[in-house]
Formats: sequence, structure tokens, C-alpha cells
Amino acid sequence: MRFVLAAASLAALAFAQTASAQSVTLAPVSFAPEFQARVDNDIGADQGDVLRARVQRAIGAALARRGASVVAGAPVTIEVDVVNAVPNRVTVQQLRSRYTLDAGPTVQLGGADLHAVLRGSNGTTLAEVVYRRYDYDFTDIVGPPAMWTSADRTIARFAERVADAYVAQTGAR
Repeated sequence: MRFVLAAASLAALAFAQTASAQSVTLAPVSFAPEFQARVDNDIGADQGDVLRARVQRAIGAALARRGASVVAGAPVTIEVDVVNAVPNRVTVQQLRSRYTLDAGPTVQLGGADLHAVLRGSNGTTLAEVVYRRYDYDFTDIVGPPAMWTSADRTIARFAERVADAYVAQTGAR
């Protein structure tokens, strides 16, 4: 008897969580025109794709932690714009254009500047999230940096803020 009640309670809980789960559409990540020019001419399109994927993945994970699922055609859309991003390492395209750089020891201060708009189904702006963080000196970089170490940290914090704004606007969770 206890087993049946426990199973029924779990089923009811699962149904309640599914019923309260919210869905959101995450538009493809875009770049500000100035940053797009930098990607095309300096950073490289391959690293632009990497950066887009990292932003998408971070926001999707932050939303999932709050019980929201990313699906097409949801009533709320999140539009993300990368205003700027600076890698900590030299990219392949930068090495090609500046042959005097050494990929091994060359490390630079990195970070990112991101902007998101949450839109309702009728296109109205529900909320905006702006977050920017860059390294001030090399002590900000923990451990040996990868290509996007500082930008990844900025993206993670930005994603949490976007997910919090979504929860605040929709009452999800």
C-alpha cells in the first residue's frame, strides 16, 4: 500500500513539474556590426562560431536549471547580441596575419560584452540584460588560459542573469 501511494505521489509530482515547465525560444546569437567586422578580419569565422555556440549552450543550461526548456515557437523569445569579445589566446587567423606572434606564450587580457532582449509573443520587450566584464590585469586570469577563458566566465555570469530575468518575467520555476 505504501509503495502504491509513493508511486502515485511521484507520478503527481512529475506531472506537476512537467505542467509548470516553461518554454522559451532562443534566437540565433548575433554579433554587433563592429564585432562582426572584427570576427571577419581579425579573430576568424571559426572562432566566431565557437563563441556563438558557447553563448547558446550557457544560456540553455542556465534556463534548464530554472526548469525552462528551449524550443522553437515558444511565447517568449530571447535575442542575444555579442557586442564584443576578446580571446585570451591568439587565434589561427591572427597568427596568419601577424606572423611575429608566438601562439605558445602569447596571452592577452580577455572578456566580453553581451546584450539580451526578452520579447513576448507580440514582440514587446519584456526585459533587457546587459553584462560586460574584462580582465583588468593578469591576476584576473586563473590558471593557464584557453582561447576564451575570460569570455567564458563572462558568458556564464551573463547566462545566469538572462535566466533570472526570464524567471522574473514569466514566473517560471
